[in-house]
Amino acid sequence: MRGLALAAAALLAFALPSAAAPASTRAEAATPGKQAKRLCHRRARCAVLQRKRRSPPGAPRERLLGVGPGPSLDPAPVPGQPEAPAPGAPAPPRFVSVAAREFSLTLSRPLVGTGAVTVELRNSGEDPHNLVVSPEGTHTTLASFSKIGPGTYERRSVSLAPGRYQLWCSLESHEGLGMSTTLNVQ
Repeated sequence: MRGLALAAAALLAFALPSAAAPASTRAEAATPGKQAKRLCHRRARCAVLQRKRRSPPGAPRERLLGVGPGPSLDPAPVPGQPEAPAPGAPAPPRFVSVAAREFSLTLSRPLVGTGAVTVELRNSGEDPHNLVVSPEGTHTTLASFSKIGPGTYERRSVSLAPGRYQLWCSLESHEGLGMSTTLNVQ
């Protein structure tokens, strides 16, 4: 607000030059435009000028830590734990959230990594729902979540090998109404 008040005061000074003002100010006031804008910047130190000083042309506006040349911010490896994959090929995450609504299932991500995967069933609908995990094309149960009410969730760790898995609600006619989706494991 203070910057706006100073800028407004500077503009009023241009519109109503006084006889007591120095000659340079009267000359700038007589020719509004670029000169008036320069004087505004000198007097008010407005944000436009400060922004230009902070970010010269071609300079990045944001800087991400740990990206680009320089020392790495990654923690040192812990002995006894498996090493992380190569930097060029990050491992897929091992967590997926499944939002259940009438009558659909929505995955937070379509792909997860192999091994112990944390699957979260989150009931975002108005009716109770459950979840069954089975290999695609079969109804062989690998994991089954209990029936949960609206606004609640349940998490479970499921061991999954590479492949495609069907996640579906086994409550009466829910799968037939569209509560089924496919999860890829890689």
